[in-house]
Amino acid sequence: MNRLFTTVFLTFFISQAFSQNSFSVSGKLTDSNNESIVSATVILSSQRDSTFQKATFSNENGDFELKNIPKGFYLLKITSVGFVAKTERVPLLANDKVFSQIILEEDSKLLGEVEVKAKQVRVELKGDTLQFNADAYKVNPDASAEDLVKKMPGVQYQDGKLQAQGEDVKRVTVDGREFFGNDANAALKNLPAEIIDKIEVFDRLSDQSQFSGTDDGNTEKTINIVTKSGKSNGQFGKVYAGYGTNDRYSLGGNVNYFNEDLRISLIGLSNNINQTNFSSDDLLGVLGSSSSGRGGRGGRRGGGSVGANSNDFLVNGQSGITQTNAFGINLTDDWGDKVKLNMSYFYNQTDNNSVDTLNQTTFLGENVSQEYREYNAGSKQNLNHRINLRMQYDINKVNSLIFTPAISFQNAEISNYIDGRTDIVNDILNHTITTSSSGNDAYNLKFNLLYRHRFEKRGQTFSVGVGNNKSNQDYQSSLLSEDQLNINDLNLNQEASKIVLNNSFDVRADYSHPLTEKSSLRFSYKTDWADNESDQSTYDFNTETGTFSNLNENLSNSFLNQYNTQTMSAGYRYAKGRDFMFFANLNYQVATLDGEQLFPQNLTTTRRFNNLLPFAMLRYSISKEKNFRIYYRTSTNAPSITQLQNVVDNSNPLQLSAGNPNLDQENNHSLTLRYNSANIEKGSTFYAYLVGNYTFDNISTISTIAIKDTVYNGIPLLRGASLSLPQNYGNSQSYRSFVTYGFPLSALKSNLNLNVGVNHSITPGLVNNVENIAKNTGLTMGAVLGSNISEQIDFTVSYNGGYNIIDNTLQQDLNSNYYTQNLGLSLNLLSKSGLLFNLKGTNTYLAGIEGFEQNFTLLSAKAAYKFLKKDQAEISLSAFDILGQNNSISREITAAYVADNKSLVLSRYYMLNFTYSIRNFRPAKRRG
Repeated sequence: MNRLFTTVFLTFFISQAFSQNSFSVSGKLTDSNNESIVSATVILSSQRDSTFQKATFSNENGDFELKNIPKGFYLLKITSVGFVAKTERVPLLANDKVFSQIILEEDSKLLGEVEVKAKQVRVELKGDTLQFNADAYKVNPDASAEDLVKKMPGVQYQDGKLQAQGEDVKRVTVDGREFFGNDANAALKNLPAEIIDKIEVFDRLSDQSQFSGTDDGNTEKTINIVTKSGKSNGQFGKVYAGYGTNDRYSLGGNVNYFNEDLRISLIGLSNNINQTNFSSDDLLGVLGSSSSGRGGRGGRRGGGSVGANSNDFLVNGQSGITQTNAFGINLTDDWGDKVKLNMSYFYNQTDNNSVDTLNQTTFLGENVSQEYREYNAGSKQNLNHRINLRMQYDINKVNSLIFTPAISFQNAEISNYIDGRTDIVNDILNHTITTSSSGNDAYNLKFNLLYRHRFEKRGQTFSVGVGNNKSNQDYQSSLLSEDQLNINDLNLNQEASKIVLNNSFDVRADYSHPLTEKSSLRFSYKTDWADNESDQSTYDFNTETGTFSNLNENLSNSFLNQYNTQTMSAGYRYAKGRDFMFFANLNYQVATLDGEQLFPQNLTTTRRFNNLLPFAMLRYSISKEKNFRIYYRTSTNAPSITQLQNVVDNSNPLQLSAGNPNLDQENNHSLTLRYNSANIEKGSTFYAYLVGNYTFDNISTISTIAIKDTVYNGIPLLRGASLSLPQNYGNSQSYRSFVTYGFPLSALKSNLNLNVGVNHSITPGLVNNVENIAKNTGLTMGAVLGSNISEQIDFTVSYNGGYNIIDNTLQQDLNSNYYTQNLGLSLNLLSKSGLLFNLKGTNTYLAGIEGFEQNFTLLSAKAAYKFLKKDQAEISLSAFDILGQNNSISREITAAYVADNKSLVLSRYYMLNFTYSIRNFRPAKRRG
């Protein structure tokens, strides 16, 4: 450890000795009448091959500035709506470049301002970034950022998750800066649409990859909100309160203080109507919707690498009815020219009550299956604290540090009542009623420190990063299960404790060396250490002493797990301007997976893995408006300690599960194609996404269904009950495609977005040692028609449909095809007198699932009156689920079973609300 930090700081001091000055370019933009030009796009690129590029926008005074530019020859390109683009040659050899005034000429060829906005500013393709002009997608004055982005091509919500271009959005930033850490919901649900100038959709590279300029494939689908220059200074937000029938209530608000670099945002809410504006850290793995209690006493988690960071655990919501209290603060600031700071704190407390009904069909053999039915009533009280920090320190022109610590805490109190029974034909195999409760605590501490150095020679960079991730989960639970048939004597009365400790450490160093102006080499080394420990103790009730004092060795286990990897890589990059780039990289990985069981018997396992992991990507710009990218990736995935620990989870005695200490790595291969096109003249966009994944040694679920009463590791397994174990079995495949096309409909003054997709997966599994190959195919189609008429008339009509084909080799009688459809309508009408009418409706149709066919409409409405100055106050009457048809259904498909679930939902209520909007924008105040 000492050697590592000595190396880092020696590198820093040596780089200081050889550091060279860099430069800045600044100026003022005006028109021929000497009026400032606001929000003009200013791009500085290297003159020869455009490998270096920086961009900014002019502020409300027409001023712009670009900093930290290495010595060289550059082209400065300036574009703005209604003006002729202008290019200036900029040599930076000895001094900064300051333009006292740059005059842009009006473009006389344009037919008019309205036509310019409609055709030219709707969408642009800038490299790999798709940039939408917010003004081309009109919404009502009270709309949020979420309302705005849902009108844009390729942006949609799928199963409660925000997706862009067919992929889950992992991060939403504001002017390139984090907003409440990695919580994508926080920015979209709390920022008003009126402050947004542009929406950018792109694949964000890691900090090390951004610095070296090489895409290593570790990207996150990201949405960046670019604020309007005139809206970046002032106070804005809203506060609200409402009370309704059935004691429903809602109050909260968000207040934002923006003064150029200094930005402070406060958000808060309290309600019992299932409304949230955030994601929760589920460190314990207990918040997901679970209808059967299979989440387990320890909050079992399937798959994933050991030592995963807390951001992997963000969840968006729960089934049932939830009471929520939340508060958060986010701060963004620049401390001089050297330090950029992002900091946030978030607190949330939820109280959830759920009722689920489950029907599960398990494949036993050819034309043989059994049915498991379950009623589950549960409650979850969850408490979260989350702190995120990101600090970037530009030591000088060529050296910088990025420090990103994060802390999360969670407490969860959970109780469940489960009535489960298993039938085969008309024969009842088993029937139990189980009640359980648990008190759980967890924390996650992590940090990453990245040092970056840029050498005098352009393209020559060095970076080294260190990280640590430490987590602790503590589960305390009780279980009472009674056999309702009184023939198996399966009555349990137990208490258990489980502690899971994870500690991981990683170091990564990257070096890029230019060979020519168009080509370079990249070398990297990364090592990861992960130490994990899981200790579970279960005690049976002692009737003689009246205490839980009898240790149940069959349900107790102590297990240690270590997973260490060392990866060395070498890569070659070739780039020809911004039009063509090819990068190939070969990784050699040595991995060690050690396991040691300390109790009840002492057992050890050790496995070594040697892998060659190639990576390649190709990016080609067909024109300024069209490009495509191809990626080939390989990776390995280690089993989690929960999958490795050989201890039975009996939180549902009819559906047992356990770990497998003999698991090996999974080996993944993926091929991805992305094609982007934006027609500035027509204002249309086209995007195609195709990805295929193939996994060797897939960690599959192996299910054993007891055909008679038996025992597994000393644990009773009743006839008809199931035991699930993870095992490396077979190879899995998945393929996914997504195509979207968006364009304006001038006749309707609207925008139409169309999308289609095909999903296909092949998953192997074993049921009673008989192989079942589950093949699932999904065909999807969607359309969104969004108005672009005015702020007074705002509507969105949407359609999402899917046709699903289920094919199982083991139980072909259960193969089925089913169709799902959602039709949505959102309508906002605002009169000049301040009267507002809002209507939202969703029709859900499901056909093809026997006993689960659905056709219901969730309809809500609001009537409001706006008053006071600038319509800042609003009083409204709202109605939720006017037709009383709200419903919640879901289907889960695996190689072993098909499960259909119905959940408790929020029912009809009426609410009287008051809302006050804060809008106080002003010129920037200079701080100093």
